[in-house]
Amino acid sequence: MRLKLLSVIVGAMLVTGLGTATQAQATDVQPNIIGGSTVPEGGAPWGAQVNVGGGFCSGSVIGPLWVMTAAHCGRGGSVRVGSQRLGQGRSIRVVQDFTNGDVALKKLASPANISKYLPYAATPPPMGATVQIYGWGGISAPGGPLAQSIKTANLRVVAIGNTINGAPINGQAYFGDSGGPMVYNGQEIGTCTGPVGGGSDPSKLTVAYQNIPRRAAWVQQTTGIRPGGK
Repeated sequence: MRLKLLSVIVGAMLVTGLGTATQAQATDVQPNIIGGSTVPEGGAPWGAQVNVGGGFCSGSVIGPLWVMTAAHCGRGGSVRVGSQRLGQGRSIRVVQDFTNGDVALKKLASPANISKYLPYAATPPPMGATVQIYGWGGISAPGGPLAQSIKTANLRVVAIGNTINGAPINGQAYFGDSGGPMVYNGQEIGTCTGPVGGGSDPSKLTVAYQNIPRRAAWVQQTTGIRPGGK
């Protein structure tokens, strides 16, 4: 179950993975996910807007030439960096993709040149930890528009395995948040994959994020970037 445009229009979408939408849908947006809040300007300089074949996903810039997102978002395309506003920032072409499960590392044609990159973690959070998620996902169900500015929400870790699953505290990922980061103590521990189980209210679903610490050696081997951004 995937969250490419994390559209939990529960039912068929939970089976097929989540559909895509264009940025034209992102007009007249209020500053919330489903819950959550808008990140203050400069609070997520590493945010990445991933565009592949007309679809949209969120992601994170982990180094000058590297963006981490979800593999199900697709190969190639382009990434917008340097702005927390939807559709703004510099668009850079993707020249190569590397995947591990539902994690993708996209190599950029030129350096992102942003003020701060998001480090990734080598160890997972403890069970029950409060973590933060980020993305431009839809702000209302079913199928509401994307947010005009990157958002965040707090989740509680309820399972740790190949994925790190988060239950909502003050919000939850929705369509367009696919590939966006889950963060603990300032380091990325997961990339958004999709909802776990069913339900009629997307804001109450548990969502799975790919376990990045389990893939830390692969990330380092592929990018040359060590955990913690070293």
